Amino acid sequence: MPYFKRHNFAAIFIGFSITTPTFAIEPAAIALGEMGLYPSLTIVTGRDDNVLATETAEISSWITRIAPNLLLEAETDDILMQFNYSLEKGIVHSSTNDNYLDHNLTPTIKIIGNSRNRVEFSASIIKGHEARGEEEGGAITITDAPLEFDSNSLRAKYNYGGLQAKGQIEVNASYEDKEFTNFRTVTIDKDYDQFTFGTTFKYRLTPKTSALATISQKVIDYDASSNKDSTTMRYLLGATWEATAKTSGTIKVGWSEKDFDDPTSSDVDGGTWDAEVNWNPKSYSTFIFSTGQEFGETTTDDSFVDSVNYGVSWNHYWQDNFKSTLAFNKKDDDYSNSTRKDTTNTVIVGVNYEAKRWLNLGLGYTMTDKDTNQADASFKKNTLMMTVQGSL
Repeated sequence: MPYFKRHNFAAIFIGFSITTPTFAIEPAAIALGEMGLYPSLTIVTGRDDNVLATETAEISSWITRIAPNLLLEAETDDILMQFNYSLEKGIVHSSTNDNYLDHNLTPTIKIIGNSRNRVEFSASIIKGHEARGEEEGGAITITDAPLEFDSNSLRAKYNYGGLQAKGQIEVNASYEDKEFTNFRTVTIDKDYDQFTFGTTFKYRLTPKTSALATISQKVIDYDASSNKDSTTMRYLLGATWEATAKTSGTIKVGWSEKDFDDPTSSDVDGGTWDAEVNWNPKSYSTFIFSTGQEFGETTTDDSFVDSVNYGVSWNHYWQDNFKSTLAFNKKDDDYSNSTRKDTTNTVIVGVNYEAKRWLNLGLGYTMTDKDTNQADASFKKNTLMMTVQGSL
């Protein structure tokens, strides 16, 4: 089937915290009538020298994460149906209050109407957590256990235009309802409903280069607090190109506006961008450069955060089954209605060995350094994790 491509099993654990880069394993299926069941298991173990991401009185601990995954798949000439269930059990050996159990159920259906029409629907039901000290927005730890939440979402995407057509249109929409389930005196202001809509027009300029125009809208409504309800619009123009002179990538620049429902909150607008460029000096070596800007949400009383990120990574295959990864990311967060500014630098070093078709081994080191002018909110942490990923 030229239109359908099975998910990369190295990245199937949506929303989980397993970050060591891995190969895509190729699991064998268990036949269930016309369907195939693909089971896999990932085990991560290692040490974190600052589990709670605190500035002082750090707690160091061995960490174990166990993440089984089941993918049920059925495919016909023009329909691909997938039903994925994954869970992750996290064990923090020196701080058992921070143990967690996350669940993620994701059905997906992809439909090829004809050569010009492609439709994709998906949903997810997630029971997840935000680790203490690293909650969204970087709030200071004020609870004695992770924050737990339920997140339900629906997504749809429609593509019009043949894969080699001069012009193509993509329309996408999604809805998410996120509600926290514990420490309600702390989390009640964090519950929200979010609707996003976007459309992209792609026009082929050459066989390998296309111009892009994108418009997107995000509407977010907080359940308990209306002063942060807002609508964010992004208007972007750019280009995407396939491998040409050893490079490929997408660059989009434009304008973003964030308007609040509450007239006492200050609206904001300004330039925005998304860019990713891949450079392959050799067929077995890839450098990826990325940067982007967005007006994001916060868990504090501030209305929004202006986030800018920069990243570079290098993936090198020393052998067909042995790869190293070196990555650096910098994120600058500027909080509105506040003097708070955060800078977070992250370094990742990893190696992966594809021992068998069904078995991958990985070793990864991550250093995170967050500097902020908010009292007691800066931290440094180092983690060293070993990953074993297997399937049938």
